[in-house]
Amino acid sequence: MKRFFAFAFLFAAFLSCKDDLTKINNKNIIPKEEFVDILVGIHLIDMISNSPNFSRKYKPDDTVDINQSVFDKYHVTRAQFDTTVSAYIRQPEAYIKIYDEVLLKLNYMLDTLKNNTPQFSRETIEQ
Repeated sequence: MKRFFAFAFLFAAFLSCKDDLTKINNKNIIPKEEFVDILVGIHLIDMISNSPNFSRKYKPDDTVDINQSVFDKYHVTRAQFDTTVSAYIRQPEAYIKIYDEVLLKLNYMLDTLKNNTPQFSRETIEQ
C-alpha cells in the first residue's frame, strides 16, 4: 500500500511539473506573432552589428543594449522578453515552431533582396 501511495505521489508530482504554454500564458508572455517579429528584429540587428561597417563606429566594450530599440518598437520590456523566452525554452516543440517562422521571414527577406524584387517597404519593416 505504501508503494502505491509513493508511486501515486511521484506520478502527481511529475504531472504538476509539466509546463504548458496555456498554463503559463499570462500578461508577461508576449503573443506568438509579436514574439516572432521581435526575434526577427533582434536577428537583423545582430547581423548588422556584426558587420565591419558597424563595428568601426562602436567599440567592443560599448555597453549600449542594441536590442532595446526592438523592444521599444513592440512596447515590451527586457523582462517580458526574458520571461517569454524562458516559457518557450520549457516547450521545445513550440520554440522550434517559433524559430521556423523566424527563419521563414528572414529567408523571405533575403530572397527578395537577392532577387531585387522586395515585396516590403521600409515602412513595413519599421512597423
